[in-house]
Amino acid sequence: MCAVKRQLFVNRIIPLVIATAALYSCTLTTDPSRPATMEIVSGDVQTAPVNTALPDSLSVIVVGSFFEPIVNEPVVWSIVAPGEGSLDPATSQTNKDGVAWTRYTAGATAGAVKIQVRVSGLASVFFDETVTP
Repeated sequence: MCAVKRQLFVNRIIPLVIATAALYSCTLTTDPSRPATMEIVSGDVQTAPVNTALPDSLSVIVVGSFFEPIVNEPVVWSIVAPGEGSLDPATSQTNKDGVAWTRYTAGATAGAVKIQVRVSGLASVFFDETVTP
């Protein structure tokens, strides 16, 4: 009788030990607090006369791998073509919703303008704007 109880105990405890060991040795390798993607929210494909600001701000959203907003992430804005005009600010931080923005003021030359947005570890996104005479 004692041998039977011992065998029942062993048959129940071993699977429990194996399951517990497997559960606690498993780790999740995705870090939800890191940026996973960045997308344009608003401000793409606008037009403004030379030496004036675009009608709307340029904004992007930065989210993690579970689509949660990434807060206080530095976002770097730069004019890459033709290189005229100004951005205010040139570096911004995402807010509680994961959104960062800037304002673009056109330079003295009419034409197409491309504005690059960078976040560390992510592919850049680009805004395409037009400056008219």
